[in-house]
Amino acid sequence: MAFGKSFSRRQFLTTAAMAAGGTLLAACQPKVVEVEKVVTQIVKEEVIVEGTPQIVEKIVEKVVEVAAPAEKAVDVRYMWWGSEQQRAIDMQLELFKDLAPNINMNSELVPWAQYWDKLWTALAGGDAPDTFWLNMSNFASLVAKDTLMNLQPLLDAEEKLKNDWELNFDSLKAAYKFEGDAYSWPRDYDTITLAVNMSLLEEAGLSLPDSANDFSAWDWVMCKEYATAMTKKEGDRTTQYGMVASNTSQTGWFNWVYSNGGTVLNEDKTEFTMNEAPAVEALREYTSYRREGMAPGSEALQTMGESDQFVTGRVGLMHIGSWNVGTLNEQVVDFEWDALPIPYAPTGNSICMIHGLGNTIAKSTKVAEAAFTWVSYLGSFAGSGVLGNSDTVIPSRADTAPLWFSPQFKPDNRDLFLTWTDKSMFYPNTAEPTSAQWNKFITDEMTLVLEEGKDVQQAMDDAKKSIDDVLAGRAV
Repeated sequence: MAFGKSFSRRQFLTTAAMAAGGTLLAACQPKVVEVEKVVTQIVKEEVIVEGTPQIVEKIVEKVVEVAAPAEKAVDVRYMWWGSEQQRAIDMQLELFKDLAPNINMNSELVPWAQYWDKLWTALAGGDAPDTFWLNMSNFASLVAKDTLMNLQPLLDAEEKLKNDWELNFDSLKAAYKFEGDAYSWPRDYDTITLAVNMSLLEEAGLSLPDSANDFSAWDWVMCKEYATAMTKKEGDRTTQYGMVASNTSQTGWFNWVYSNGGTVLNEDKTEFTMNEAPAVEALREYTSYRREGMAPGSEALQTMGESDQFVTGRVGLMHIGSWNVGTLNEQVVDFEWDALPIPYAPTGNSICMIHGLGNTIAKSTKVAEAAFTWVSYLGSFAGSGVLGNSDTVIPSRADTAPLWFSPQFKPDNRDLFLTWTDKSMFYPNTAEPTSAQWNKFITDEMTLVLEEGKDVQQAMDDAKKSIDDVLAGRAV
């Protein structure tokens, strides 16, 4: 699924900051009168050189100098998950403090495991955070329940804000619109690859697959060969695994299902389809890594999580999202690592899941103007640029996303997270029932497959009975 605009590597790196003039922080109160002039001047004078994306820092420095003082203080709550992004969030908050000192931001980091229960409960109970992260899986349900603030009137009221919005990739804008109106401001996007331990690869007598034709030789057969070669045993004990095959959808089996021509739901999202032959074949291939002893099972993962196993050199291959890259760059110190695409299925396709978050405002907020000032700042060139420049996640804007792909950041094949956007699928979401209500049956059945050896076909047939009932509104 394309983003509506295609970039070569050099173009993608060198377009950074070129759209900054006239769009930065237009919503901040009080108005920063000289911002447009300052940003335009910097863009004219600065030469963007590959590997040195420091223009954001220069803009930040100059913008702060001309920001007007605040008057009345307003408190705004901002809820999010993902401690690996703490550094970027802190940078955004620090800059915003100087740009809008009248707005006191209260940052609330909630672990993923508790996030959605807390948010849904807060929205239903009238104690929702003013602003918060939203994913595509929950957007349809929340907007249908009339809990989100419509951003469109505010965007339409100011051309500069509308321009900021339009700089987001097309598919991300579409994902956070309802009946033509924007209800969440795109923040970032992510795609999936396989991280590979280059030291273990070399020890196994292997090298990275040929990158010709988008790594076309890297298929299910080769992936299994690599995982087999990187698996080590001492007697009955496995000391090193070739690959992680976790019980996850976005960073796991969905990628294999779609690559093999399978689907999760039918076109009108009324029936579960992962019990059909292409999906079942993909799931059998995916789960074979555990059944054949090349991937850690539940006991090994309880002792040490999959990411820690990779970081400590115990696993050769691991599915990762682009949001994991910065953390791996910080934590991997004893070996070099790189990225490979999802292996090609017998269909000839390599398809990964694509997703993106949005910054959202609760309809019930009592501080709508201040909340929108914060959200529109996050969507501005400076706010969005912090994400790319800090090696956290890929910004949703076409002019700040290049910062994340700078060659100063590892891994060498970082471009895969960009090039595979044209070979990606969005998660199949439903508004009512929510995606979470039916997706749990897939996870439950896959747990039985992975941990207890249940037959894949039987598991998916059992999942279909429950999921089709849920989709039809029948109690389960």
